[in-house]
Amino acid sequence: MMRPPRPVLAALTVAALAAAASSARAQAASGTAPAPGPAPGRVRLVLNAGFWPSSASYGDSRTLTEYVEQTTIRTSYETGEGLGPDLALQVSLFRGLGILVGYSRHTRDVTGTVDVSRPHPLYLNRPRTASAEISGYEYAEGALDLDLAFARTAGHLDWALFAGATLFEVETDLLGTPTYDEEYPYDELAIASTPAVTVKDSPTGFNVGGRLDYRFGSSRRFGAGVQLRYSTASVKLKATPEATEASFDAGGFSVGAGVRIYF
Repeated sequence: MMRPPRPVLAALTVAALAAAASSARAQAASGTAPAPGPAPGRVRLVLNAGFWPSSASYGDSRTLTEYVEQTTIRTSYETGEGLGPDLALQVSLFRGLGILVGYSRHTRDVTGTVDVSRPHPLYLNRPRTASAEISGYEYAEGALDLDLAFARTAGHLDWALFAGATLFEVETDLLGTPTYDEEYPYDELAIASTPAVTVKDSPTGFNVGGRLDYRFGSSRRFGAGVQLRYSTASVKLKATPEATEASFDAGGFSVGAGVRIYF
């Protein structure tokens, strides 16, 4: 398309500025103020600090041959509470209905116990047993949320509901091969160390949640609020080839609070 010559553009600009100035003078003379435009809100940037209060419990076992008999190792694990960032971008496309893309990541401490039954190296049918506590293990979970979202604004209040798919990335420590402390005549068995191996899984699940925010000032471009979400997916991990699967659910209930930016 042909562009207007620069003198024409200059004239149009001057005319627009003159019209705006004339309108402003007229409104000042009449004592009326221009009607405020609609508050921004088609795009919402959500920045939360997230908290995952629920814990996960899981375990595994393995059997291997030592001294011509069977060694059995049973391990149980429990995660603590989780903390981490929870970020999202929400876009309204039609009458408040739109999409939300979010990412969260949190870490947890993992504790547990290991119980071992190990054959005697010199005698048959005289297994020795030992137990030990596990500490220093870690659990990390990332979650990518792909949601349909519905949002509405009423004055300074802004709320949203959302639900959709969640792609998890789970990484945690499981017991590797323990080492033992045993001396002749080998009647006593003690667990010397419980080294960890890091294993990963990438399950797909779902999430559902809601958010309530308060928008500040006359422009209402900034706000703060709280968010509730429940997400879940089934995780299956193996520490070693001979171990059974450690199965549990990723995600869980989370609560977040933080700032909002509206465009």
